[in-house]
Amino acid sequence: RNLFASGAPWYGDTQKPHEPGAFLDELSTWGEESGLALVDRGSEVDDRNPLAGYREAFVRDWPGPARPDESDDLFPQGWRRAAALATETGAVPASLIERRTPAESEGYRELAGNYRILAAHLLELEAPAASTRPLPSTVSVAGLVDYARCPKRFYWSVVRPLPRFAGPAARIGTEIHRWIELRSHGQGTLLEPDETPDLTVEELAGRPGRIDELRAAFLGSRFADAVPRFVERSFLLPVEGTVIAGRIDAIFGEDDDGPWEIVDYKTGRVPEDDPLARTQLDVYALACIDVWHKRPEDLTLTYLYLGSNEERSYRISDVDEIRSRVSRWLRSIGAEAFEPSPGDHCRWCDFRPFCDPGRAWVDAHAGDVG
Repeated sequence: RNLFASGAPWYGDTQKPHEPGAFLDELSTWGEESGLALVDRGSEVDDRNPLAGYREAFVRDWPGPARPDESDDLFPQGWRRAAALATETGAVPASLIERRTPAESEGYRELAGNYRILAAHLLELEAPAASTRPLPSTVSVAGLVDYARCPKRFYWSVVRPLPRFAGPAARIGTEIHRWIELRSHGQGTLLEPDETPDLTVEELAGRPGRIDELRAAFLGSRFADAVPRFVERSFLLPVEGTVIAGRIDAIFGEDDDGPWEIVDYKTGRVPEDDPLARTQLDVYALACIDVWHKRPEDLTLTYLYLGSNEERSYRISDVDEIRSRVSRWLRSIGAEAFEPSPGDHCRWCDFRPFCDPGRAWVDAHAGDVG
């Protein structure tokens, strides 16, 4: 025979008494029905915390004196209340000044006047710096794509970073890219643990357990047995005083002077009606032209969509248009243009819970197929 008793209902710092747990309730019911245990469910719990009065004997309400000996002639109600009053009024109470001698009062006024002049001068100097933000020194390709899609997402990711979801699904893209790199190199990965490929927001969303499917899709593609000229090729591309940092998944070609095929592996499916779908490869093409001095006509740009076993390839039609578009985005970042741009990407955005336009868009398109 056993005795079951509940724990202390007021254990810990709580405003309401704890309810008996479900497990204890089930055990108590079993003991009462079977008769194999002696059960004491305890008496009704008083809603008043028995520690409340005990605490009040030692803790005083803010902002009064916390201890009886804290009051003095200068601060009869304690320095906490004096500090709170000074915060509200923005100045030293006149009653404190009147208690000083004429010489002390005059010295105080002179010193306070000097401090006010200095404070105004500092605010004037800091005002231009606070109103203008220079272009960031470095922007990743994925960050630039994020900005093109939604400037607010870029703001919460780069300018004022907020916590991001990092569950198993968010690591699928990185895992697949590293696996493909290992196959291409025939050796250990060259990526450092804190370095990741240029993964866009779409690639960081999905269901766990897809890795085997995505690997099989790659093995069934024409790139499985091909040997790339470069794998995870990093670059630094200067544009508009900002450096764009990127990493190309694979570059196929016979030599440095001949044609190249730039390939980016996507873990998702082919997007529908997405005007920004080519942005990532466009920036890669710009890097090939400006950094490695490739001719635009020698470049083929390819997305391999592992989620649907499809390819999308295209050639560059207007290099100046690509450069102008990238420059415009970078200038907008420098001008602090971070207004949200709601769209289908809001469905998997980590920041949607506190983005009113994003939530409104998703609610308005709840019946649409994402």
